[in-house]
Amino acid sequence: MSDFQRFLVKRVAIAAGLTLVAVSIIFFVLRLLPGSPFEALITAGNLSEAQVQEIRSMYGLDQPMWKQYVSYLKSILTFQFGYSILRSRPVWAVLEPKLINTLILLVPALVTTAVLSSLAGMYVGWNRGSKLEKLSIIVTTFLRSTPVFITAILFVILFSYTLGLVPAFGMRSVVASPDGYLDTYLSIDFLHHYVLPFTVAVLFYSGDFLLLARNGVVEKKGSEFLKLHRAKGLSELEQLARAGRNSMLPILTYFALRLGMIFQGLILLEVVFAWPGIGRALVLAIQQQDYPLVQAAVFIMALAVILANLFADVLYAYFDPTVSTSGGGAA
Repeated sequence: MSDFQRFLVKRVAIAAGLTLVAVSIIFFVLRLLPGSPFEALITAGNLSEAQVQEIRSMYGLDQPMWKQYVSYLKSILTFQFGYSILRSRPVWAVLEPKLINTLILLVPALVTTAVLSSLAGMYVGWNRGSKLEKLSIIVTTFLRSTPVFITAILFVILFSYTLGLVPAFGMRSVVASPDGYLDTYLSIDFLHHYVLPFTVAVLFYSGDFLLLARNGVVEKKGSEFLKLHRAKGLSELEQLARAGRNSMLPILTYFALRLGMIFQGLILLEVVFAWPGIGRALVLAIQQQDYPLVQAAVFIMALAVILANLFADVLYAYFDPTVSTSGGGAA
């Protein structure tokens, strides 16, 4: 077995172990929380104690903890997430539209930021010491240090309440009645609601990509291969293109990691804008202690992040063989 194959097997084993740890933690934490998902229904008078016990038995919540845990692991391994306790619908039927809404918002934002911020970072890195570089570092440092919910609230105050240019909350107007996915995501009403959270998400992602690209180009600018290209008479733009291409690995790795984290949504962003994504759905499910819904959402998010880390490690090991021989990784 080659070094790379051993490295791959080791990383897959670590990813499987991390997934087990993540889903186990959420299982036990949920059941250690005070209260239960039925308290609100009992308080409202919708269910009697006998009916609650019947539902508890239906979901296996009357069984010993270890039996619940074994049943939970079986359901996770087979992707059979069961039914939401409070919504009386299959968990996946509840989560699927929420996940799509999150991806519709964050994937375009991430791709847009990765492309534009990386190009901008390469340019300012090539012009190191200029006023533009100093200004870009100040702006990106400010964006990276400002919590996303603060930026979101400021944008809502300015563009929604003060200027009245765009709606503050939601994905579409109450009066809008979309017919299918195309009508939902390609309508003017949707785009009107989309522009503000999309802009905040772009700003949130931009700082890291710009600094990564800038640092990569600064590092490559004084390298021997660029001196050779300069001696051959290549133009500044051609030299910049080669420096940028040779500094892409950290950017691609970070993009892969961020792409995995998209599946958990920008929870605070979704809450501020009342965007019906998976992050906001998870917050509501935790508040309601809807065990099957929370467990499935956390599993999807954890799996996406762990797989993204695995992909980043493999990407590094493939392009840099010293990583697999030393046992290191991207994360």
